Amino acid sequence: MFRVRLAGVLVVALIVVAGCSLFGSDSDDRFVDVGRPKESPSGAFTASLEEGPEQNGVETHIVVISDADGREVFRDDYAYSTRHGVRVTWLSSDDQLWILSSDVGTAHVDRQEDGTWTKTAITPETADTIPAEIADLR
Repeated sequence: MFRVRLAGVLVVALIVVAGCSLFGSDSDDRFVDVGRPKESPSGAFTASLEEGPEQNGVETHIVVISDADGREVFRDDYAYSTRHGVRVTWLSSDDQLWILSSDVGTAHVDRQEDGTWTKTAITPETADTIPAEIADLR
């Protein structure tokens, strides 16, 4: 009797783990990672994470956006700690890049009319401007 219950519990545990893995991989596919850049919704830009300088013995990553010709159009001035984690993704409907850092908070990077890109940090006063699809990822 005990072995039957144990086997049932193990089967349920495996199904849960497999389900989490399946569902997690779909959402993880949207995120930029080192060696795994992601194209913007328009296809005109690519976001990537590059290895940054080591800080106090901790590896860091830097967010970079390049145009279709491979020219760098934005390089973040902040190196995000791998200890705390950073997730980078495009808004699905626009060429707006979102940076979700458990260390320094959330920010988005937008192309300006003059072609430059600007990073804007989310503050408590602007928290209600985060699109739902991005808020769900935090």
